[in-house]
Amino acid sequence: MKTENIDKLTESREQFFKYVSICNKNFRSLTPSIYLYRKIFERQKQVDFQTVKLTGDRDFIELCYVTLVSWNMNMRGARLADFNDFAESIRKNSGIVTQLSSKELQRLTEIELEQVLEITRQLFLGLKIMKSKSKIVGVSKTLHFLLPKLFPPMDRRYTMNFFYGYFNYHNEEIKEFKSFSILMRELYKITQQLKLTLKDVDGVLWNTTVPKLIDNAIIGFVSRKS
Repeated sequence: MKTENIDKLTESREQFFKYVSICNKNFRSLTPSIYLYRKIFERQKQVDFQTVKLTGDRDFIELCYVTLVSWNMNMRGARLADFNDFAESIRKNSGIVTQLSSKELQRLTEIELEQVLEITRQLFLGLKIMKSKSKIVGVSKTLHFLLPKLFPPMDRRYTMNFFYGYFNYHNEEIKEFKSFSILMRELYKITQQLKLTLKDVDGVLWNTTVPKLIDNAIIGFVSRKS
C-alpha cells in the first residue's frame, strides 16, 4: 500500500478538490464514456437511487453494458461476458442489490462497513461481468453503476497504481474480493478523514456521488503525477 499517495491526496480538502478538478478538466471529456455514464446517473436519479426498479429494466442493463464497452472493458486482454449472462446475473442478485441500495459509503460506521462487505461478498462473486479471470475491475465498475453512492469504480491504471503502484492481480475470485475489501476500507477512511458529504457533490461532469469524487481525485492525482 502506497501510504504516501494517500497522505498527499488527503493532505487537505482544498488539495483533494484540486485533484478532482484536474480529472474533470482532462479525463475523457466530450467522449461516449462520459455521455453514457451521465445517462446511467440520470436513470438512477429518476428512481431516487432505488436500483431494484432498474435491475429488471433491459434498457438500463444494456446501458450499463454499453458503458462498460466505452470504458474499454471489452478490448485487449479484457473480455465482457455475453450480454444475456451479464443481465441474468444482475437479475439473480437483485435481492442483494436491494439490501444495499440505501447505503452510502460516507455515512457508514466501521461496523456497518464490515456488514456491507459481508453482504457484498456474494454479490461480487455472483455477478458475471467478465469472461477473463480477473473480476475486480469489471465488477467494481458494475457495482458503481448499480449502487453509485456506495461503491466507486476501480481500474488498473488509476486505482491500483495509486494504492499499490502496480495491478494487484489474483487468479482466484475470493482473493480478488479480499483485495476489493481492502480498497473499500481505504476509500472509506478517506471519506471520514476529509469529512466528505453529499454537499460536496455538485453533479458536474464526473462528480456524481461521494465514492466517484474519490475516484476522480485519484484519477487527477495519478494523471498529474505521470
